[in-house]
Amino acid sequence: MTAITLAAPLAGWAMPLTEVPDPAFAQGLVGTGMAIDPTVNELRSPCDGVVLSVHRARHACTVRTASGAEVLLHLGVDTVGLNGEGFTAHVQDGQSVKTGDRLISFDMDLVGSRAQSLVSMMVVVNDGYTVDGQSVDREIAAGDAAMTVHGGSGADAAPTPAAAPVESGETAERTVPLRIAHGLHARPAAALVAAAKAHPGTVSILCRDRSANAKSVVALMGLGTALGDRLTIRATGPGAQGVVESIAGLIDSGLGDPVVEGVAAPAPAPAATPAPAQPAAEEDIGPPFAPGEEALLKGTIAVPGQAVGSVVRRFRSGVRVTEQGAGPEVEEPRLHQALERVISRLADSAKRMPDHAAIFQAHREILDDPELLDSALTDIRAGKSAEWAWQRTAQMQADALAGLADPRMAERAADLRDLEQQVLTALSGKEPSAGLADLPAGTIVLADEILPSDLAGVPAGRLAGIGMAHGGPTSHAVILAAALGVPTVVALGRQAERVPDGAPVVLDGNRGELLVFPPEDMLATTRTAVAARAARREENRRTSREDCRMADGTRIEVFANLGRVSDAPGAVVEGAEGCGLLRTEFLFLERQSAPTEDEQYQQYQQIADALEGRPLVIRTLDVGGDKPLSYLPLPKEENPVLGLRGVRVGLREPELLRAQIRAILRVKPAGICRIMVPMIASPSELLAVRTMVDEERARLGRAEPIELGAMIEVPAAALIADRIGAVADFLSIGTNDLTQYVLAMDRGNPHVAAQLDALHPGVLRLIRLAVMGAKTHDRVVAVCGGSASDPMAAPLLIGLGVTELSATPAVIADLKAFIRTLRLEDCRRVAEAALGTDSAAEVRRLVAETWPGL
Repeated sequence: MTAITLAAPLAGWAMPLTEVPDPAFAQGLVGTGMAIDPTVNELRSPCDGVVLSVHRARHACTVRTASGAEVLLHLGVDTVGLNGEGFTAHVQDGQSVKTGDRLISFDMDLVGSRAQSLVSMMVVVNDGYTVDGQSVDREIAAGDAAMTVHGGSGADAAPTPAAAPVESGETAERTVPLRIAHGLHARPAAALVAAAKAHPGTVSILCRDRSANAKSVVALMGLGTALGDRLTIRATGPGAQGVVESIAGLIDSGLGDPVVEGVAAPAPAPAATPAPAQPAAEEDIGPPFAPGEEALLKGTIAVPGQAVGSVVRRFRSGVRVTEQGAGPEVEEPRLHQALERVISRLADSAKRMPDHAAIFQAHREILDDPELLDSALTDIRAGKSAEWAWQRTAQMQADALAGLADPRMAERAADLRDLEQQVLTALSGKEPSAGLADLPAGTIVLADEILPSDLAGVPAGRLAGIGMAHGGPTSHAVILAAALGVPTVVALGRQAERVPDGAPVVLDGNRGELLVFPPEDMLATTRTAVAARAARREENRRTSREDCRMADGTRIEVFANLGRVSDAPGAVVEGAEGCGLLRTEFLFLERQSAPTEDEQYQQYQQIADALEGRPLVIRTLDVGGDKPLSYLPLPKEENPVLGLRGVRVGLREPELLRAQIRAILRVKPAGICRIMVPMIASPSELLAVRTMVDEERARLGRAEPIELGAMIEVPAAALIADRIGAVADFLSIGTNDLTQYVLAMDRGNPHVAAQLDALHPGVLRLIRLAVMGAKTHDRVVAVCGGSASDPMAAPLLIGLGVTELSATPAVIADLKAFIRTLRLEDCRRVAEAALGTDSAAEVRRLVAETWPGL
């Protein structure tokens, strides 16, 4: 054993590692040593040795001593993010150095102003060495004795490993993308090493034809990894598969660094993964429901309405594909030709449904994603078939999307599954099926998840209803179902698989229910009711464009919720008196860069023109940690629903918000538009946005003011609505988010989503508080959430003081007709009684007893 004294590489205040403001260093995860808060701008070698590596960001380098100790010298905390700015390297990899030689110089003012800290670390990072005698808690000069390293056995010795590799025939491998902005710098490298060292066998990381020992911080840093690199984890020894999966998960979660969204999700390497078509074993859901075995399944409302009919099952089974291909020269052209055929069919679908061409264009953009194609081609070049490669890639990315916190983004997984099936069909040489277009009229379809392509050719009036075991209420398939007027319930769960073909059912899209094998008298009654509703709906549509007034003359405005330009004309036909909520996310999602001010203006103007002078309430961008944008870097959050959302993102990214404000201000005629700000929790947030609006209005030379409203979506906003109303021109209650926050139930969680009900008395009490607060300033209160489309909610909301409802276009004609039968006195009485109940079920029972025609 030898000992070597390391000299201080910097002058400054010496301190123990435990005081470093970086947990990886402070907890000894990177290695053992000391730190210095520098007073000079030059880093010098602490010993004679060889430069193993200089980090590509030039903020760190490693010197190997004659005894084999690897000494990492790291300037500052979080300096990797400067990407080399302010640093100059004076040595290169493999260069011999002497104690005191200059290694790196740096701009102390620049680095000090932009890094978390200038405190710099000197640590021994490899195993087999111990450190003592650190000279800390004092001023130290460059070159002073700083600490002693013990271990090794001379110049020719290699570092002693912590444990000899365990020989075993078991090997495993997996490839994942690196989603860390600055690659494997010291902190994430240390976290990876800690995981690798728990494995007795060897663990390597491969990147761009280079390999590194995963148990060495220096080796990992020396790979020079960057955001988007694909890392292959390779392990040998007992439990190799487990350690590979564990490290892959750590890499995908960022290894302690923020994850950059939009980088492709991890994909198992072919060598370690069975063919993706093999379904995982699942628990037994029970036998099919027997005739006469009445069963009630609860789901989530997607498209309101009722239907009665016989079930046709469309549950998909895993498709088995051949793994080995005929070689890249055969398989690559096959895949390209299949993609071209699918793209051509998407164009045909867009022509058949021009109002929803954007959906099929979004599918085209997915197929153009280079990450998707490159991943499949990588597998093909490794000898796999086009079918196997495409299926594996599509399934892995779909699973990653399905795991996202935001329900809307997670529902895009259905688009990938749709494209997976379409491309596989094209590869088989078969013609695509007619989807659901060839089913008998009046069919109720049950499926695990209906895909957009299933509905592309379905004529209006063909299907009676749709029930899905999975899926969400804002999926592309649901949008198409709503356009066809097909009542739809989603998230019914796997019990839906027990419903046999031909079973008579009642599907209730107003309640989110599916009743299987109902009594004959109920079937007959429901058929009669559905027919009567259809006739009544046609009658209601004839008067839908008239103003909505209650039986006693009270004026209630009924607006439409819109999500894209093509929604507006249909909403006017259904009787919308304006748009109470334009969800502008359609402009920002599913693209690689933010829309320009002109792009936004043109879309808003088209919607305003289609509304023919009616009011247009535009909600500013409502994205955040739960609705990630690839071009908007936001920190990864453990609970994004409670994090950076709505107005919080707008205030964090003011230029994005200002561009949207300017686009809205440009819409003609002036005064037709109102601005609505999501997720307001305090008056100060709205005041900050109002300041922006006034400043942008002045820059545009617009004299006319514009109304600015606050969405009431969090309980705090409802409780201080009087304070928010003092600075808002109007309030609009978003019952979807308000309900999930009040009931502490994530509406994206399938285990509790069916229990979410905006008619819970706790939610209704908060709505009353919001209305009372708004009245102190004579502000209008609207409801633009899901309950505005629920006929059972209308009398309660009106009774609580709401004077404007913004609903799904498909229900507007019926909603206006129902409101015309109501009297304000009755609504107030029932609403007050509802506040005294204990559950949403009691509330709904109360409403049904008062207005039995619902």
